[in-house]
Amino acid sequence: MKGRVIIYGLVVVLSASVFSWLSARDAVVDRQQGDTVTLGRTVYISEGCIHCHSQYVRPVGPDTSLWGERTTVEQALGQTPVLIGNRRQGPDLANVALRRPREWNRLHLMDPRRIVPGSRMPSFAHLFAEGDPRGPALLDYLDQLKPVHESR
Repeated sequence: MKGRVIIYGLVVVLSASVFSWLSARDAVVDRQQGDTVTLGRTVYISEGCIHCHSQYVRPVGPDTSLWGERTTVEQALGQTPVLIGNRRQGPDLANVALRRPREWNRLHLMDPRRIVPGSRMPSFAHLFAEGDPRGPALLDYLDQLKPVHESR
């Protein structure tokens, strides 16, 4: 009985992963001529980045010294869907555009352990296959992740 439960759980997880991949692939076809930041955000969601990276610099603890300016409630809730994340395996990405240049992010996405020895992050080199707009779009999305300062 326990074996069936495990197999059922694996089937559910794999089915959700395949559905997510197919949805992202279809979004790429639909948006190849559209907004690359929007496509990049879709890739971020479909590739499961939110499961390991938050986009919410908390106003307590070492967050601001590690990740930069805190995220306001309005910024966090202004997203659809909200991508604050609920755990961190990797660094917070709310202000990643202020910390990492585009080329560093590209190399890290392609071969994480080459850039950060011991990284648990999987490779996303498949997003950068020739003619695939998903990798550059993900970089466009990451490039705009920084605080928005109000004009005074």
